[in-house]
Amino acid sequence: MFPTEWWGSAEERLINPAKAKESLEELLKRHPNPQSLINYLNQRRFILLLELLDHSECMRKFLINHPEDFQNTIPGLWYKSKKKEDYLRELEELLGDQISDEEFSKRLAYYRHRELMRILSKEILGTSKLEDLLTEYSYLPDAMLEMAYRRALKEFEDFYGTPLEEDGKVARACIIALGKLGSLELNYYSDIDIMFIHSSDKGHAGRLSLNEFFSKVFQKVVGLINTITPEGKPYEVDLDLRPFGKSGPISMPLRSAELYYESYGRLWERFAMLRSRFCAGDEELYEAFEREVKEPFVFKKSVDYRVIEEIQLIKAQISAQAKKQIEGVINIKLCEGGIRELEFAVQSLVLLLGGKYPFLRESNTFKAIWKLNQKGIFSNEEAKFLESAYEFLRKLEHRLQTYRCLQTQKLTKGDIPIVAKMMGYTPEEFESKLKYYTQGVSRIFLNIMPSKEESSLTPIQQAILSEDAVLGKELLSQLGFKNPSRAFHILISYVQSTYLSSQERKRFIDMLPQIVSCVSESYEPDETLNNFDKFFSNPTGRKVILSPSKEDIIKPLCRVFSLSSYLSTTLSRNPDLVEDFLTLYQDFPERRDLEEEFEKYLTTLKLSLENTFRRFKKVWETRIVLVYLMKEGERYQKLKDFFKSLTQLADFLMEKLWNSLSLDDNMVLVALGKYGSSELCIGSDLDLVFVGRDYKTERIKLVQDFIRFLTTHTKEGYLYDVDFRLRPMGTKGELVPSFDFYKEYFSKHARTWERLAWTRCRYVVGDKELYEDFEEVLKSFLFDKPVDRQQKEEIKNMRFALEGQAKRGTGVIDLKFAPGGIMDGEFLVQYFSIIERLREPSMISAYEKLIPKHPILKKAYEHYMFFRLVETKLRLSKERGTSVLTPQDIPRVAISLNMEKDELLEELRNRLREMRDIFLEVLAT
Repeated sequence: MFPTEWWGSAEERLINPAKAKESLEELLKRHPNPQSLINYLNQRRFILLLELLDHSECMRKFLINHPEDFQNTIPGLWYKSKKKEDYLRELEELLGDQISDEEFSKRLAYYRHRELMRILSKEILGTSKLEDLLTEYSYLPDAMLEMAYRRALKEFEDFYGTPLEEDGKVARACIIALGKLGSLELNYYSDIDIMFIHSSDKGHAGRLSLNEFFSKVFQKVVGLINTITPEGKPYEVDLDLRPFGKSGPISMPLRSAELYYESYGRLWERFAMLRSRFCAGDEELYEAFEREVKEPFVFKKSVDYRVIEEIQLIKAQISAQAKKQIEGVINIKLCEGGIRELEFAVQSLVLLLGGKYPFLRESNTFKAIWKLNQKGIFSNEEAKFLESAYEFLRKLEHRLQTYRCLQTQKLTKGDIPIVAKMMGYTPEEFESKLKYYTQGVSRIFLNIMPSKEESSLTPIQQAILSEDAVLGKELLSQLGFKNPSRAFHILISYVQSTYLSSQERKRFIDMLPQIVSCVSESYEPDETLNNFDKFFSNPTGRKVILSPSKEDIIKPLCRVFSLSSYLSTTLSRNPDLVEDFLTLYQDFPERRDLEEEFEKYLTTLKLSLENTFRRFKKVWETRIVLVYLMKEGERYQKLKDFFKSLTQLADFLMEKLWNSLSLDDNMVLVALGKYGSSELCIGSDLDLVFVGRDYKTERIKLVQDFIRFLTTHTKEGYLYDVDFRLRPMGTKGELVPSFDFYKEYFSKHARTWERLAWTRCRYVVGDKELYEDFEEVLKSFLFDKPVDRQQKEEIKNMRFALEGQAKRGTGVIDLKFAPGGIMDGEFLVQYFSIIERLREPSMISAYEKLIPKHPILKKAYEHYMFFRLVETKLRLSKERGTSVLTPQDIPRVAISLNMEKDELLEELRNRLREMRDIFLEVLAT
């Protein structure tokens, strides 16, 4: 049927001649008039048809399904070149007016593949330069989007009415091309990157706002283009480059777009906007967009050196990704010297210099290369090389995509003989060409703003910049992360985020090794990173961490994140408190610090009095904890200062509240328990007792208001938990007993345990003369009667009874109630304080004063302080006050003490045993 020499010439260019022959026979069988096709073919057309059938499965299927289209489309191939207007004219004829949406999308998909066949034929035959073919092909989706827009606009205008701005003008909209579509370099199997804008959001279309109306219009446009039909899909639409990405509105008013790019636009968006151009809709609106949004955003009049740093960072990221290649696979887009490096080299220079030289404002890679050449940026030799390299790489990209009928840039060893033949090379020639071009592009790329980062990236920086999840997870797993996948996702999200500025992103990459190192040194790196993430997600938190002068803050901050969930949560909500610590409050506060700031709170905060007190307490408590965790110093002295500082804060607030509520002058507030001994810790409640000069019922209401103020939960939380169980008769007793009542109660009714408890009594606020009188009565109660054998036995039995409150369980240690725990230490010092007539509310100070006379207390004091230290570390590690150490708590508490888990357990057990031995020896009867 066809001359033998035709077959011989064709076979030299075919991958699978037998299959191509079968396909041609199938096409002729389906052809309504096969002889017409046979008559049309000459040797050149015959070979072209076989190449289309052989080189692309999609083209093979298309031609077999439409056997007449080859002879109807190919004539005039040498000189025919279409622009958007030509496509529109043909589409108007093809689509008509009275067809369904499904048929509309189907005909678009058919037309796209027919025109792809025509343009691919031109490339195979070499009738046009690749640059011109890409431009011609890029106009095709312009026309298809125009037709889809017109159809959608008419449908919704017919239903809702004409969209009108508030001044009565018809509202307009347009489609903007981005990416390779925007630069007129669209791949044959590429998605189309677009965004939508409309002229105003002030106006309406019937009952819809303009935003609602155009949202419906453009959703319809996307639906028409994205629909899968028997002819395939017209195009895959990608809207991710629009403002706010996937989370943003589908269309944005012009003014909103201007505000977005002015306020939030990042460097990567300047690169994206560099390639923007008019695609469909109202061209005048696009011209306004280009004038008011694109040019001011993309092209700055002066070079911003922060932008250079950001470009260097992006370059380092591209370089890191290029080094990440799967063995046996070359990604011709992302590899060293690949398409991405070449495009970036050109675009970054255009971006930097386009503000000063409008001539350079060019998005098309081919044209930009030669414009940069004309400005002396690229030499003649470099420009010719880059043009040839880009043409070779893009042709290779097309061969891979048309052969597989999908968007890919991956070249395997098995692909080389196939694409080499398709491009007219032997495999050896092809590999040599590919190596020549990629090495040359890589050299030029590396010379664009060289930066030290490229040669000094750590493995974790390389993994994050190259988005290498496999390497990243392996590194993080080696560093002790139990969920390295989640940790990698958290870290890479910062680099990919739109909320980091150029300088912040570079700063984060620089600090990444230090951050990962500090986080991984904690006992639970995953939990520490979670706390870091909460803090870093707050804009003020990012400022604290990324500020150049704060390099020394990472280690102590990570220590906080690893040791204290309580504090981490507070800081994530109030990161400015860390800034306060760094600049203002690096030591425990003095009374004057509290006074000065409280007055500012009252005058500047628009909060209720309850919430003002709560906010003040939360802020200062956090500052005090920060000082405790971050300040250097002897650990027990720091602990004592910590307790005193928290107590001072409580005293200050009690005084201010007492005065604010105008409590009776003939009344006094005294503290017991840890509050009385000035040893408050995080989560401690306040043991409060009121004393009245005499009994007055009207005082009850004032005190109830006082208590309600402390304990009511508001949006700022509660101020303090309050415990009244230590007052006479416990919770059933009078709220404000009179002085005479106490006098009688202490002399006739008080029990031995109350004698111990009241050693910690301390004045807080109120009538000082009344308290002085009360103190005399109290001293008489504490010291006038000797502690006889019976009372010693009572003290011991009382302590044994309290052991019943100890929490039990496998591996659980109740630091407070367990035998030999904190309670043993308190009973000991309270007992000796009574027998020595020592009026010292502080347990710690009492120990220090008693030890010279009772050396047996020296060891007990050491144990007591260690238990209080462990208790404090435990409370800081949780978000509530507790003294119960569980097996889950032990590792974190141990690391906070620079101890191993087993070492801490052994230390606790030994100290509990020794404290109990001392307790039994002292209270032996």
